[in-house]
Amino acid sequence: MNRSLNLRLPFRRIATILCSALILMSMLAVFAPAARAQTSASTPTSGQVNVARLNVRAAPSISAQIVGRLNQGAVVQIRSISDDGRWYQVTTGDGLSGWLSAIYLSTTTAATAPVTAVNAVQPATTQNSASLVQSFPEGAAVATTTPARMNVRSGPGTNYPVVASAPAGSRYEIIGLNPARDWYQIRVPNRQEPAWIFASLTTLNGSLDNVPQLAEADIPAPPPASAPVASATASSAAPAAAPVAAPNTSTGFGYGMSVNMWQGDKQGVADLLKQLGFGWAKQQVRWEFAEPEPGAVQWQEMDSIVNTMYDNGINLMFSVVTAPAWTRPNFGGTGGPPEDFQLFANFMGAIASRYCGRLQAVEVWNEQNLRREWEGFPLEPASYMDLLKRTYNSIKAACPSMFVISGATTPAGYSDVAFDDIDYLRGMYQNGLKNYSDGIGIHPSGFANPPSVTFEDWASGNYDALSHVNHRSFYFLSTLRESRKVMQEFGDTNKRLWPTEFGWGSTPSPFPGYEYKARIDEATQARWIVESFRIMADSGYVAVPMLWNLNYPRDTEMGAFAVVGRPAFDALKAMMGR
Repeated sequence: MNRSLNLRLPFRRIATILCSALILMSMLAVFAPAARAQTSASTPTSGQVNVARLNVRAAPSISAQIVGRLNQGAVVQIRSISDDGRWYQVTTGDGLSGWLSAIYLSTTTAATAPVTAVNAVQPATTQNSASLVQSFPEGAAVATTTPARMNVRSGPGTNYPVVASAPAGSRYEIIGLNPARDWYQIRVPNRQEPAWIFASLTTLNGSLDNVPQLAEADIPAPPPASAPVASATASSAAPAAAPVAAPNTSTGFGYGMSVNMWQGDKQGVADLLKQLGFGWAKQQVRWEFAEPEPGAVQWQEMDSIVNTMYDNGINLMFSVVTAPAWTRPNFGGTGGPPEDFQLFANFMGAIASRYCGRLQAVEVWNEQNLRREWEGFPLEPASYMDLLKRTYNSIKAACPSMFVISGATTPAGYSDVAFDDIDYLRGMYQNGLKNYSDGIGIHPSGFANPPSVTFEDWASGNYDALSHVNHRSFYFLSTLRESRKVMQEFGDTNKRLWPTEFGWGSTPSPFPGYEYKARIDEATQARWIVESFRIMADSGYVAVPMLWNLNYPRDTEMGAFAVVGRPAFDALKAMMGR
């Protein structure tokens, strides 16, 4: 009996399931037309372009072919919507058909009522604030602002107008990314057009995997540059002018060293350099220390450094970095340039005026292709070049003979925190570097690879090491050669490269991230440094390499590179015939 029951029960269950399925299918058949009608009724039927220029594409993708362009105010008929809801298939009055990005259309339904957004928002109580109380679609990527007050702009860059101001904790749905993926396109309450915020000044909730990345052609051009309101000590920050002086390319080869003299033994450093027979010193100057308050420049330390080097017959370069906090009221911190680039140019002009004839060269910023050195601004060459152009003109107006060296890029590939240094240098040239520099700064690091080995050696199987081998940026000679190729590409071969930092660290106890230094003993460090100097001296296109470094304290991250008191110091003396 139990056996018969077990046989019959499955058939009864199957019959029940089939009946339920038939009932469900009949219900879907009844209600499906209504669901489609609901969708049809709420689908926008027309739209108007709400940006200055919008590309019409052959398919719903930013990589699809551009078949036309529409100006702001153009009216289109909407024929269909892409599956993800981000694109409209449209036709224009003159017969043009294609796809438009939905976020750049102000739409109406058949009843001519404005389309209500899924994520309805409440406007902020502050009239000029972009803060909001908002709910978001499931799975949306959301950015939360972190500075006390943050600018919301009409485009992905500081050259776009500010459309709102967001207090800390403001939350926005991310609906697009710029090509560099360092600006978020967002929805702002009570504003039809999308806006933009700088990604590094936010925290991200959710994933960016489904957020579209816009092409350059899909981003409206910024308005013509106008003079921003400068701080009290700055002159009017008009767009950078044409170069006030032609570049000075009359440099040969010299031997230099990065030194630590700030609040230190300046004469002791001069004595060490003279023991080596080196004719150049590079000192980093932190602007935040030199001008802690607007106009209150603390000249004493710089005066002492300049006078000591001059009295000892040693050429001097200042490398000036870190903007004071008062120049970054919206961004905070000192890890980037001032919000008004002219402030930096004015400070550098004051240095040039005060030390003309005694300070031979200045390096304008440092490693600007790293996010930590360019905080608050797009990690892009055009942004840095605006700073360099203003600074070049300020320096040359005060002291035409002073060498202006472009800020050295650090060897890197692309990542969330870096812009490839060779591509960055190429972008600098595309934005006028040739006319606004006397020399080209680079940092050809060698990591744990010998100076004569190249990336091509590793790629062809002729060289290998435990780490730092699989990219061009890990090789001293590859960075040197590729940088020179960019100069040749832009016809700037009368100038020379200035390696303002290079070297090899050696320590049995490296800091985190520098573990490779433990593989370099002091004898190897000495040998590679001498070899690198000889490579550059024989190149014919290097001016003054500044070895990193002479005398930073041994117990610091920089101290592993220091040569004083080590075999490298004696090897350099022998190289110079001392």
